[in-house]
Amino acid sequence: MSSPSDDVLVIAVPAQQSPMGPPDKARVRAFKRHLVESLRDLRAARHPERLIQPATPPPEGFAATVVQAGCTQCQGYCCRGGGDHAYIDERTLARVRQARPALDATGIIALYTRAIAAEANAGSCLFHGVHGCTLAQPLRAELCNTYYCNGLRDFLRLPRQPDKVRIEAARGSIRRTSAVLRRDSG
Repeated sequence: MSSPSDDVLVIAVPAQQSPMGPPDKARVRAFKRHLVESLRDLRAARHPERLIQPATPPPEGFAATVVQAGCTQCQGYCCRGGGDHAYIDERTLARVRQARPALDATGIIALYTRAIAAEANAGSCLFHGVHGCTLAQPLRAELCNTYYCNGLRDFLRLPRQPDKVRIEAARGSIRRTSAVLRRDSG
């Protein structure tokens, strides 16, 4: 992060850009297998209710605007690690089962597979679609709901957030810059 003389805080985020296309059927099958294994692990847990992680509230106000702009400029560099599992495990599924007790394992698998991006980023998470994550926040792994790259994390930790911010995404030949975001325009 840097602050030029015009008092605009510049937040550096990574950038990614990969080709889009329908996800490979083998990846979807691998994801379904992963869900089945995670549901088995959940069923085998002695105290599945202890696995439920409380949801971390997302940023609000101007901070939410900045985070959204940062992720928009980045286009999901951090999502690449989600691959064929989207970080979903028995802890995520324990939370989903608690919120949707009427769903059995087949229903949960259907819920997730319906959300897979029709056009996904190649080499990224199956839910990494054209306009970001296609998975509703309550269904995402807690890691996905709470992870921020270094630039956004440092911004969120500031004791006092600035009134003007600009996002700069860069990696290799990829360069993207947001307009100046102003606290008073949100």
